[in-house]
Amino acid sequence: MKSKFIFSAIAIAAFLIIAYFMSGDAQTLNKTPGEKPASWDNSKPKIELPEFAQKTGRVAEAYIYAVQNQDKLMYLACYCGCAGMQHSDKLLSHKSLKECYIKPNGEYEPHASECKLCNDITLEARDLLMKGYSLKEVREKIDNEYSGRGVGTNTSLPP
Repeated sequence: MKSKFIFSAIAIAAFLIIAYFMSGDAQTLNKTPGEKPASWDNSKPKIELPEFAQKTGRVAEAYIYAVQNQDKLMYLACYCGCAGMQHSDKLLSHKSLKECYIKPNGEYEPHASECKLCNDITLEARDLLMKGYSLKEVREKIDNEYSGRGVGTNTSLPP
């Protein structure tokens, strides 16, 4: 009886070890600290942010989301007043939340690095979309919550 139990335990342990090494997770044993294993999803390219967009972790998080989701942010209004705000030596005339992060010519816009409201709206929109809300529902929620805080951008509604 004891020998059957020991044999079974050894067989199960061997099976688990073989399954572990075949799954690819064993690759993590050969990696240096901080290096991602090859089995991790690297489908999204690494985003190089300018220094101003890395002011805080939260700012960088908002910039990364904005870069990866321009097609969504272009339909969300911003209510920080950037639709007609003097910013440094120029007048901002943003048309959507996207332009708080990315200029029409594709360069990074520094405005959102200094604007908590832009980041709040962006990260709330992200959270709502991740919960399964449609872009139209997110736009309505954002408009309802933030429209009293300032002049909004003249942003097209989502299709």
